[in-house]
Amino acid sequence: MIARSSWTRAIVLILILIAVGYAIMQTLAGNREDVEIGKKAPNFTLTNLQGKTVQLSDYLGTGVLLNFWASWCDPCVNEMPLLNETYQRLPGVEILTVNMGEAKEKVSQFADRYDLKFPILLDQQSDVKKRYKIGGLPATFLVDDKGHIVEKISGELDSSNFIMNVMERIQPKPGRK
Repeated sequence: MIARSSWTRAIVLILILIAVGYAIMQTLAGNREDVEIGKKAPNFTLTNLQGKTVQLSDYLGTGVLLNFWASWCDPCVNEMPLLNETYQRLPGVEILTVNMGEAKEKVSQFADRYDLKFPILLDQQSDVKKRYKIGGLPATFLVDDKGHIVEKISGELDSSNFIMNVMERIQPKPGRK
């Protein structure tokens, strides 16, 4: 009889621990931000090559082409001159690039070599990469002037015409609220 009572208590304790664990996991999962088309783009704070702190929310009211890249990624390298060519050609649209995990000196040398004009942010700890669930590079998100994700493009942006066309999708429209 004593053995059966101990066994029952052990089972009840295990069930309670499972229930608590499940509740904790659900709470943590509920705190994760969804990175989906139509949802608010997760805000972040990173440092640019000049050492200035930049937040995505600084660009509310502006469409943002948000590009994740690295200098070791050939398709990323291929699209950098194209992004540079289209930078500041469309009013109300900003190009922000986020370098994945490389040292500031290396990124700065790369930017100088290609004479890159657009803002380059450093995600040295891959925090933003994780928040945006970036798998392969390059990855580009189109964020409208209200801060919502309009589209995610995986892979190389292969022409300046294509880049201009996608930027037009996030260009603020006069009179739009």
